[in-house]
Amino acid sequence: MPSALRIKILAGIYVSILAAIVILANGRETSNLFTFVRILPFGDKIGHFVLMGFFSFLINLALNARAVKIGRLNFLLGSAIVLLVVTIEEFSQIFLQTRSFDWIDLLFDFAGILAFGELSRFLIDRQKRGKLTAL
Repeated sequence: MPSALRIKILAGIYVSILAAIVILANGRETSNLFTFVRILPFGDKIGHFVLMGFFSFLINLALNARAVKIGRLNFLLGSAIVLLVVTIEEFSQIFLQTRSFDWIDLLFDFAGILAFGELSRFLIDRQKRGKLTAL
């Protein structure tokens, strides 16, 4: 696995890129930048799944797949943080004229967050057991 510092730097860069994408998407004059996503069948949904999933993956790696227990369930802390941030961002679109809130987008966000979060947990667990030395 890459070093913890490299993962944190990569996560920071990725968060910056995501923030730039959100800012660009919020602007009316930049809507043409995302035309390629609309051309692909389910491009928007795939984008939500992959972008938010990789966000969750990197944050969970940076946090070493730390889990928090809520009731009987163990949740990945990184996935919980990303889920909260993404939910707030999606609901904020209700108040923007250039964006529109979409439950299906949120569903694909959640699916990506959970799937990629579990991938990070799997890789961290394998590394801890000594079965994974490098990605």
